[in-house]
Amino acid sequence: MANSKLKRYTHATIGLLFVIVAAVGAVLPGIPTVGPLMLASFFLLKSSPALEKRLVRNRFFAKYLAYIDGTTPMTNRMRISSILMMWLSISISAAVSMAAGNIKYWLIGVLVTAGLIGTIFIWRYRRGASVAQSDPE
Repeated sequence: MANSKLKRYTHATIGLLFVIVAAVGAVLPGIPTVGPLMLASFFLLKSSPALEKRLVRNRFFAKYLAYIDGTTPMTNRMRISSILMMWLSISISAAVSMAAGNIKYWLIGVLVTAGLIGTIFIWRYRRGASVAQSDPE
């Protein structure tokens, strides 16, 4: 019994820490928001479904969490904005690495590869027309 309580409190603590990271990311450019929110949702659901429900219904994070379930289409404006912000972050990371004198070309290669994968994923993410066709209404 004590072990399961400890596990729940640990999951809740980790979830709340990810909520804080996501809140910082929502305000500061270059810091991720959706990834930490997904992790926060996962850990809060494991610890307390009520906390997870509060997170999902929170008006501050509503625009980010709408895409987690995969049923909400992403607008082209949001798609392009996401890709541009991602590449801005990648460019800053590469520039800082080069400016520090620690040019690790393999690291820049990993960043660019991750960026290409992210770009493909975001661009192919559920579009409005496919949702409308699958919706029986």
